[in-house]
Order: sequence, then structure tokens, then C-alpha cells
Amino acid sequence: MHLAHTHLSESVLERIKRAVTDQDGKPNFGHLSLRKATIDGRIDLRYCRFTTAVEFYGMKVSSYLDLEGARLEKGIDGSFIEAPLGVDFYRAEIGGGLNLEGSKIGSRVRVARCTINGSFLLRDCEVSGEVECYEISVSGPAYLSNMKVEGDITFRDSSFSNSTQFYYTKTSDGYFNVSDSKFSELVEFEGVSVARDLIWERAVFQEHVTFDKAELSGLIEGTAFFREGIDFSRSSFRSPVTMQACARSIDFSGARFEAGATLLFRYATVRMTGATLAGPTSLVAYSRNFRDIFGNVLDEPELELGHSGVKLLDVSSVDTSNLTLIDIDLTLCRFTGAFNLDQLRLDGRWTFSSPPNGYIGLTPFAWAKRKVIEEERQWRALHNHPRPLRKGWGDPPDSERDVSGLATQMSIYRQLRKGREDAKDEPGANDFYYGEMEMRRHGQHWGRAERWLLQAYWLLSGYGLRASRAFGWLIVSMMITVLLMMGFGLPQGSSQQRASGVVPSNGGEVTFEIDKEAPKNPTGDRFTSERFEKALNVTLNSVVFRSSGQDLTTAGTYLEMASRFSEPVLLGLGVLAVRGRLKRGS
Repeated sequence: MHLAHTHLSESVLERIKRAVTDQDGKPNFGHLSLRKATIDGRIDLRYCRFTTAVEFYGMKVSSYLDLEGARLEKGIDGSFIEAPLGVDFYRAEIGGGLNLEGSKIGSRVRVARCTINGSFLLRDCEVSGEVECYEISVSGPAYLSNMKVEGDITFRDSSFSNSTQFYYTKTSDGYFNVSDSKFSELVEFEGVSVARDLIWERAVFQEHVTFDKAELSGLIEGTAFFREGIDFSRSSFRSPVTMQACARSIDFSGARFEAGATLLFRYATVRMTGATLAGPTSLVAYSRNFRDIFGNVLDEPELELGHSGVKLLDVSSVDTSNLTLIDIDLTLCRFTGAFNLDQLRLDGRWTFSSPPNGYIGLTPFAWAKRKVIEEERQWRALHNHPRPLRKGWGDPPDSERDVSGLATQMSIYRQLRKGREDAKDEPGANDFYYGEMEMRRHGQHWGRAERWLLQAYWLLSGYGLRASRAFGWLIVSMMITVLLMMGFGLPQGSSQQRASGVVPSNGGEVTFEIDKEAPKNPTGDRFTSERFEKALNVTLNSVVFRSSGQDLTTAGTYLEMASRFSEPVLLGLGVLAVRGRLKRGS
């Protein structure tokens, strides 16, 4: 039936419906074209049947378009229609897609409990009321972009089997609700603007989701599941938000949190490059069991989210003074370019990378155990280092220009150390101090005295932080001293005293002069138990700055002097390292 370009009244349309009513009492139009028609009053097509495509293109209706319970076997083209009092598709069966693109609808668009076996188009619509879509199933792509809606936008309890676009859709004074919906393909919220809350309670997104350049002015309610990733690049959060999500990856690059946020995530790797944190912001590894919410999704055998915690990848160009990290894995995090790292708060169980164990040839070689930032790991993995020294440090970056300089790494370690010291975490600060000194040592050329001093400080005591190294060198030094004393320092025998003098002939006062024999260098068997005991006595007294009082040869005297200088220093370094490991902030 072709009624295109006609001007009809509601009563005329009712008579047409009665004329095509079948034996079941339902109008059966077969084909209906109201292309650019003008209808005075309401269009009531409830429970009508259309076996071919329905054309409402450019139609103007002065009241309400009602297709409740209609059966549209080939879909409907309702683009660019005008319906001041709204459009209703309730319990409709739409075979070939629903197209309301470019329409101007005054009150409400309701698409509820419908099956749409084709595309769903609300692109470029202007709705003075609300868009209410619930319990719908869409098999084709959904183009719901560039909508301007004064009220709420609801797509809850729905299923979208193809890609879905919401980009640059705007609500002037309403919320955006996608709770309990399932999106099987790519979903784009790019540039979406929500005046009130974004509600995604129990929403499931099977593919990548983007909120690039979105503007969210309200809260984010509920917990959503993202099998792949979610992109909030360059988005703005104008109110304090609490975001709960289970996702593989989350990107906040260039995002702006104008009033702070609490970000509760699970299974996610998070990137915050260039984010603006204008208020207190917390990134938390959420401990809640998400299987209570998404059990049927998380139990799928093909799900491979990997780790259950949260990994932060990058805080470059971020002012971290407002950032708190709780139970976050910082193994892969790059800090280069971040501001105020000394004010970054680390709570709970936070982890960094650690040096590997390896071999130089067949000799076991162990690096000092400590916390290592990703920048240092990349630097040590560079090909310009000897192969044994870069073994176990992972793959180098694609370009050496991506590796931060040693001065930058030293500054990062220094700021992280200060932050731990301010938090009264002395043992935690020690690891960052070790990294700072490592970068300082490697940053000096061998031609400078400072490099040699730092090299000795590192070798003897691990910058005053490795007690085992200092005590080890102390024991080695004492053993060498004992051996040298036994071999060269102790005289052949005990020195004997001799008295000599002159007796006056007149029987007067007798004066004696007592001399002591000079110690003789040992000969014969020098390594006896008696000589070992004397050498050990000399060495132990040297450790505590005491003189043993033993008679020594000239070589032994110099050995004792060297021992009394070096061994107490090693003892002091070992005690200092033990204190640093055991100390707790008051």
C-alpha cells in the first residue's frame, strides 16, 4: 500500500487498517509506504503485520507513532521522521532492521522487548524526552551515535551481537544506562557526553571498548566486565567517581580527573600516561570475587586474563602527588617524566621487578636482591653490555633511544627513596637508595676518582646495605692478616732483655742499662698452633682498634697498622647494613 507524499488523518488510517484486517483480527498490510506523508493525529499500528519493508522516511506525525506488538518481517525505514509525542516499539518483531536515523522525536523513543534481526539505527536523532531500550536483541550493527537526548538513555538487559556505536551521543540532563547488557563486538563511546551518571552494573563487553574523549559529569555506578580492554584516553571525569571493572587492560592516557577518583580494578594492566589528577586519586587492586557477579562469564574455559592483580604500566607526565597505589604491581611501570614522585603513596603490597640470578661461564653469579624499576631493567638488557651481565634481564627495547639516561634513573630512585623515608619505611627506602647509587656509579667514568670510590663502596659493602658482603670481606681480611702474621709478622722467639752497667771502683751507686733484643724474622716452621694463637690475638685486637701488645717484626708492625684501619671499617659497614635492614620508622 503506497501512501507516500499524502496528507492523512488518524481516522482515515483507522479505516485503512480495518480494510486490511485478516481473519485473525489483525491488520495485514503486506507493504506500507508513508514516505514523506503527513499524518494528523496518532499512528496506531499496534499488532500489525508487514511482510515487506515499511517506509516511514521523512514522515511527519502530529502525535504518536505506536508499533507495539507489530511484526515487521523486512524491517522499517523510519529515518528523518518527526513525531512530537514519541515513538513506541514494544514487543515488536523486526526482521530487517530498525532505522530511525535523523528523526526528531518530541517525547520518548521506546524500543522494548523486541527482536531486531538486522541493523538498529538511531544515528543523528534528536529526542526531547528519553530513549528507553530494554530487553532487546539486535543481530546486526547498532549505530546509535550523534544522538542528542534531553533525558535519560537506557540500553539495559539487552544483547548486541554486532558492533555498536554510541560515539558523540549527548544527554543534556540524564543518565546513560547499559546495565545487564551484553555486547559481543566492538563498542564505541567515543566523545559521548553524559550529564548525570553512567550505569554499567553487570554489563559484559566481549571486545574492545573505547571512551576516547568522553565527558562524564556524574558517577559511574556498578561493576562491568571487559574481556579485552577499555580506553578512556583524553576523557574528562568532572565529578568524584568510583569505577569498578574487571578488564584485561585500561588506558587513561591524557584523561582528566577533575575531582579525584577511586579506581577499583581486577585482572587489569593500567596506563596513565599524561593523565591529570586534579584531586586525590587511588588505584586499587580490588579484592572482591568477581565470580559472584560474572560467574557464567569468568568460568568460561577460553577466558585468559592472566594475573588477577593490577599492573600499572606508565605514569609519564603525571603529577603523582595526588596518586595512591594500593596492592599494585609496578614491575613494568615506567616513571620517566612523572612529577613529584617523592609524594607518590604506596600502600598495601606493592611489587617491583628484581634482578635475575645467572652464571658467568660456569660460575654462579647472583645480583643483589632489591627493587628494580623498569627503566633500569631495560638499560641493563641493552646489547652494549657483556652478554653474561645482561643475561636474565629480559628483552631490550626496540630502540636504545627509548631507554632513560642514568641521571634520569638516579633521580627516579632518589624520589622513590625519599617517599619511602617520609612514610617511615626505612627498609623499603634502602632498595631505592641502592638503585640510586648504582646509577650514580655507572654514570661516572673510570678516569674519575669518584668512580673508584663508589666502586670500592659497592664492592666492600653494597653501599653500606649488604651486611653479608661487609662481614664476608671482614672475615677474608682477618684470615689474610692471620696468615701474614704467622708468616712474617711474629718474631722467631720471645725477645730477651739484657742488663749491662759499670761498677764503680769506690763501691758507689751501680747503674744498669736494660736493652731488649730486636725481634728476629722467623725461620723454620712458621705455621704452628702457638703462632696461630698469637696471630689471631693480634688480628682480633686490631678489629676493635686495640693493640695486642705482642712483639712484632717490622712487617708485622705495618700489618697491624693496616689491620687496625681496614677491619674496623668493614665491621662498621656490616653493623650499619644490619641496622638499615632491621630499622623501622618510629
